[in-house]
Amino acid sequence: MLIARYRILISMSLFVMASASLVGCKKEAAAPPNLPPPKVTVARPVSHMVQGYYEYNGHLDAVESVEIRARVKGLLKEIHFVEGEEVEANAPLYSIDPREYNTSVARNTAELAKAKAEIDNWKAQIKLAETELGRLTRLPAGSVTQSEIDKARAMVEVNVAQLGVAMASKESAAATLQTATIQLGYTDIRAPIAGRISRTHVTKGNLVGQDQTTLLTTIVSVDPVYILFDAPERDLSKYQRTFSGKSGDPEVLLEVGITNEVGYPHRGKIDFRENKVDPGTGTIRLRGRVPNPGTASSRVLYPGLYTRVRVLAGGPEPQLVIPEEALMTGQEGRFVFVLGAGDVVEKRPVTVGARVWQALASGEVGAPGWVLSNPNPSPATDNAKGPAPLRLPVRSVVAIEKGLKPDDRIVVVGLQRARPGAPVTPDMWNLQAPKSLTPSDK
Repeated sequence: MLIARYRILISMSLFVMASASLVGCKKEAAAPPNLPPPKVTVARPVSHMVQGYYEYNGHLDAVESVEIRARVKGLLKEIHFVEGEEVEANAPLYSIDPREYNTSVARNTAELAKAKAEIDNWKAQIKLAETELGRLTRLPAGSVTQSEIDKARAMVEVNVAQLGVAMASKESAAATLQTATIQLGYTDIRAPIAGRISRTHVTKGNLVGQDQTTLLTTIVSVDPVYILFDAPERDLSKYQRTFSGKSGDPEVLLEVGITNEVGYPHRGKIDFRENKVDPGTGTIRLRGRVPNPGTASSRVLYPGLYTRVRVLAGGPEPQLVIPEEALMTGQEGRFVFVLGAGDVVEKRPVTVGARVWQALASGEVGAPGWVLSNPNPSPATDNAKGPAPLRLPVRSVVAIEKGLKPDDRIVVVGLQRARPGAPVTPDMWNLQAPKSLTPSDK
């Protein structure tokens, strides 16, 4: 029994040693060979004239906004507009039943005519009384009593007083007629301004203006529009330093873009700023005026829309620019990968400035854009489908305010293959501006 157990233990030991040897052989066979560093596309930043901006968030507002109300009581007879469309100034909007007010105008017209007739009557009575008084005063003494003369003189004075009453009645009738005419005019409601009209709050057949003026609809002007935004007080001081020494209140240009637009396609100018800084927020409210030409179907700027705003900050200055594709974002902020000694990747935090250029949306036609050019293209091989590309389009180009030097090599393509502290094989390309941007344009 002991010999059998001893043989089993020896067999198990040999099996374990053989298994370990096989595992070691498999590990040695699976060990990868030494691979070359991954290949990435790099480019150096380019010096370019960059226009600086202050960027804010704001919202649009109408330059003019009115509420259309019924100012007289009556049944709403007609509605003359299409809800949501643009209307011209003085265009008819509503009609209120005018019959009651036509009657009032006719009645007061008659009252005015009656007052004018009374004036003519009393003028004739005055003339008659003055004639009688003159006849009595020309009679020989003793043929007429003083009492008769006094009565004739009093009659003249009474008729003059009655003429004054008639003239006052005429003025009252004229004023009443004017009021009735104004109220009749209120039955024809027209647009006081040109703009986009809202929905109607009251439909045809309803009684309006019964106890108070009834809100019927609203109109907002559409061209131009206001842009309202809050700027920090430090930016306000920069504005003042930028334009110091210029006469008058200088025009400060701004650019506006709404949510679904590329860049800032709408341009205007600041036309108002508040007279004090809000001490609670440390900001000042600014207002710009932006043209909004077009038709009802083509205008894109609507009052109330959220907008991006940027204000020109002085004149263009030379700055280093890079493709925005090279930028990455981490807990430390924006950064890029640059190559150090031995082509080892380093992470470099940067301060991003203004966007210099951005490609148009798909299908849009515009001026030539920025590209990456290959100065040393490799020849085509038997396994390749064709020659290496000479140019690659760039999505957008941004300015770098801090963090880069002109001779830095930045990883532009192949960021997923680059790791900080690991070497790479650089493929050097050049960042080129469009040919349309001559030195004078820059």
